[in-house]
Amino acid sequence: MPLRPPAGPRYPRFKRRIPERLFYVLPTLMWLTLSLRHGSVTLPTAANPAMEAGGLWGESKSQALDLFGPTGRRHLARFAVLDCVAGRDSTAAALAAMAEARVEFPVVGKPDRGYQGWGVRVLKTHAELSDYLAVQPQGSRILLQALVDLPGEAGVFYIRRPDEARGRIVSMAVVHPPHVIGDGRRTVGQLVQADGILRANADIYRDRHPKSWHEVLPEDAFHMLTNARSARLGAVYRDVLSEVTPELEQVIDDISREIPQFHFGRFDIRFASLDELRRGKGFCVVELNGAGAEMLHIWAGDARLGNAYRTLWQQYRTLFAIGARMRRQGVRPVGLLGMIRLQRQQEALRRIYPPSS
Repeated sequence: MPLRPPAGPRYPRFKRRIPERLFYVLPTLMWLTLSLRHGSVTLPTAANPAMEAGGLWGESKSQALDLFGPTGRRHLARFAVLDCVAGRDSTAAALAAMAEARVEFPVVGKPDRGYQGWGVRVLKTHAELSDYLAVQPQGSRILLQALVDLPGEAGVFYIRRPDEARGRIVSMAVVHPPHVIGDGRRTVGQLVQADGILRANADIYRDRHPKSWHEVLPEDAFHMLTNARSARLGAVYRDVLSEVTPELEQVIDDISREIPQFHFGRFDIRFASLDELRRGKGFCVVELNGAGAEMLHIWAGDARLGNAYRTLWQQYRTLFAIGARMRRQGVRPVGLLGMIRLQRQQEALRRIYPPSS
């Protein structure tokens, strides 16, 4: 059972009032301002040279995880990689890849190039795996990652400037899955429809919970709607930067400094308890996001619009500064045409990925 969020606002007020595209108008202007100042719109791709496109957009998830060193691999969820190729038995190939990587059911199937939970599904059986692979686009790559059965999830944002010996955690947010809380009167479906954020994804939730959709939830009962935890699907965030300790920061820094020239990004982790996490123990990394990552605490229920924009401005300034420093050291940013190609590739795949679960 995932950690239950504390009482209080689930989403920031501005998330309910401002459409996503409108929210990102000002950050886009911030990005363009820094691009003019530094003479490159894609300069951040130089911030993490070993990651494809610096992890800015359209990057390969498996390529980033393959960069982990010995310390990081001890904390990394096992995963297998499958290329979807026409004319072969994808299920047999997937099972062989899982066996080689020592990955067993249940697994989380996720696109190697994807974001915001698109196409992510929990697969518990051979049949579910076959059904999932049957709808994957040819030529795509899929990760089959061991389902980490730990109750907590967090986004841990790390920054180390190239001239610094050690880095630091600058943001940490606990991520709660999309859910409803029973009131003893309304069904799961009615509770979803009553929430303006969840309502937008009602079809996804109904598809995942056909049996319980019309059941009345007991008062105060916690009902998880999907395992995929993203703002798009209605995840709930809580700012826990105050929980970061020297012990946790040390182990994240050790993992990060083993990754070649990694300076800026977010570790998505599962953890057993906040107490263990404070001691730098009991956690497992499931993803590494680079230059395109966002500090998740800006989506906490008590967050304010002005603070969110100030955070993004500082984040972008630091990212461009790191990219500029790496450019002076001889790293060439990915060109604009290269970024457009990656963006189009990712979006084309996203439109045909299966629904999340």
